Amino acid sequence: MKAKIEIMSLNKDLVYRKYSTPNKPHKHVKWELAVFEKGETDNVVNGVKYDARSGDAFLLGPPHEHAIVFRTTPHLHRDFYFTEEEVKEACDAVSPELFDKVKTGEKLVHPHLSAAVHKAIIEQGEHLEALSLMEVGDEKIGTDEIKRINVTILQFVLGVYKTQKLLKAPAYPEWLIELIQLLYLPENFTKPVAEIIETTFYSHATVAKTFKKYVGVTLNDYVMSLRLEHAAELLKNTSDTVLRVCSLCGYDSLSYFIKQFKKKYGVTPLQYRLRRD
Repeated sequence: MKAKIEIMSLNKDLVYRKYSTPNKPHKHVKWELAVFEKGETDNVVNGVKYDARSGDAFLLGPPHEHAIVFRTTPHLHRDFYFTEEEVKEACDAVSPELFDKVKTGEKLVHPHLSAAVHKAIIEQGEHLEALSLMEVGDEKIGTDEIKRINVTILQFVLGVYKTQKLLKAPAYPEWLIELIQLLYLPENFTKPVAEIIETTFYSHATVAKTFKKYVGVTLNDYVMSLRLEHAAELLKNTSDTVLRVCSLCGYDSLSYFIKQFKKKYGVTPLQYRLRRD
């Protein structure tokens, strides 16, 4: 005989709550962001067990049958509550298709939060609890104001979730992510490409092939684009000569630099600067 499913009905003004007890199978009227803090649990959603521990977060609502079964104690998780309109608004901010998939139960949002993000969310929960008890003058802080702050937590977590998805699709090799981050800095992208490749400890052929596969352009073209964009910034914002800009951007040949700059921007470096003036 199937266990009875409880309906989790909450005060309409409740935005945040801490739990240290197991949750029997239940369904939700409101939406909740469950953030796990202590202990290891089976977080059961629509019959599927998810390993949940400190740092795991789940967005759950009416489409989900939910239960929490302890594997270890003590346990603590925190729920942040939202209306369907608030969830839709937060989802739409990161992806126009996300809410429909979440609402139908097709997609379960359950990011793992980094230690720093997790700590910030927990602290914000404590602040929400404190705000609900505070008074400004002779009046308590309004529920609507607290709800608006609460929604920013969901928006932030959904942003983290979306970022994680983008970084995993495709699954960039860790060394490639580090290389791309390295190339954000002018002191790196102005080096010879061979020297840039040496930082990865992979062969030139491996780096070239992998970079093109995941980024969609060759490493040479990527670096050239960064250099030329940097050159344009220097021409706009400094009084350095064209020869000096050429050198600062990693080019040995002035004629080659001018040729590539004109190819990208349609004018020579000097014309680009004069156009700015």
